[in-house]
Amino acid sequence: MKKLLIVDDNLDYLGLLVSVFEKHFEVYEASGVKEALSVLEDKEIDAICSDFNLRDGTGLGLLKEIRQKNLTVPFLLMSGDDGRMLEKKAKQYGGVFCCKTHYDFLAKVRELVNIET
Repeated sequence: MKKLLIVDDNLDYLGLLVSVFEKHFEVYEASGVKEALSVLEDKEIDAICSDFNLRDGTGLGLLKEIRQKNLTVPFLLMSGDDGRMLEKKAKQYGGVFCCKTHYDFLAKVRELVNIET
């Protein structure tokens, strides 16, 4: 089963995402950048789905950091805001952006894990 890391500091939303995706993936969760990096040290993850705004940084900062460590794991940056700037920044570092409220959000995560790895 493919491994998905979900990063979000909204614990209610994180729990919701975990419950949806655990039917299809082995799901790991983190509530911030430091916790996500810790998971990545211990586990081989197939894809990361991270919120943009986190208590200890941003999902974009997490994406930059993992790319600096030469990790090429597929990365979906998500936000409640539908921002073109975030989409461009995510692409710049080899990530994908999706608004959390888009109708195809769940499909984008499944595609990220199944096609990119």
